[in-house]
Amino acid sequence: MREVAATGREARLSADRREVTAVFCDLRGFTRIAEQLGPERVVSILNQHCDMLAGLVARHHGYVVDFLGDGLFAVFGAPEAREDHAAQAVACAIEMQLAREAQNREFFGKGWPPLEMGVGINTGPAVVGNMGSTLRTKYGVVGHPVNLAARIETFTVGGQVLVSDTTYDALAGRLDAEGPLEAVAKGVGEPVRMWMVRSLEEGGRALPLPSPVSDLVDLAAPMEVRIRPFRGKQVSAETYVATLVKLGVSGAEFDTDGPLAMFDSVQVVLPPETGILVALDSKVMTVMERATGRRTASVRFGGLDWDLRGQIEALASARKPGT
Repeated sequence: MREVAATGREARLSADRREVTAVFCDLRGFTRIAEQLGPERVVSILNQHCDMLAGLVARHHGYVVDFLGDGLFAVFGAPEAREDHAAQAVACAIEMQLAREAQNREFFGKGWPPLEMGVGINTGPAVVGNMGSTLRTKYGVVGHPVNLAARIETFTVGGQVLVSDTTYDALAGRLDAEGPLEAVAKGVGEPVRMWMVRSLEEGGRALPLPSPVSDLVDLAAPMEVRIRPFRGKQVSAETYVATLVKLGVSGAEFDTDGPLAMFDSVQVVLPPETGILVALDSKVMTVMERATGRRTASVRFGGLDWDLRGQIEALASARKPGT
């Protein structure tokens, strides 16, 4: 509305094609969290989360196209055209993840559950403008680059930012990222290549993003655990034995003969003597094939409450070498 007033343009139905960067954010495991809370608390938590995200989008000259339940869709390079839209989008995403962790510390003091978020980013030509009907109009962004950004976000784990090849190429020399990672996405003909953001050069300084599993510690003695894969949205009856070698609040690393692949959703079941009796929902981040035929995989846990985080932290500390 401010832009319409400033430019004198009418809020009429119209659109044009433009190079933009689309950003999708989504909370991990929030549906399960919401089931345990009253509606008033859910709304309060979401409002504070979305207010933080929207403020960062505005500060980086982006535009919030829509709030999607516990997610957000933003565009950079529209309505106002900007040459640096890819850099602004990635810088915003990094700051979103850092701010999410800072807000979690505030949530702890309020007795609210911690939230985890994944971010997917893609750059490309899209149609932008006022869309809808003569009765209800909204500013929209449509096109394959938007759909691909949404697909990329589905592969993320909490604390992670994944960008497409086009975004990575647009920031050549400025973006430090791990990859490429490949996966087959629904509705996309070819495998999607993605890069995990580690840092961005901005204004002569590096803006870093810690690894989603940066707190893993080596265990003094390996621990036998069981891995249960998901098939679609259901937990499979199959169970793989694995040897846990690293553990942290964020995730774990283990060796297994099981046929795991990157981006697989699994449950990690710890032995009963640990006192942790719930299966830990996880997503496979990396898989390394060994000469022995076994695989070393790292996973990121999702949807842990404060009590469960405390139990895992105590277990990891007790199992560290020298303790």
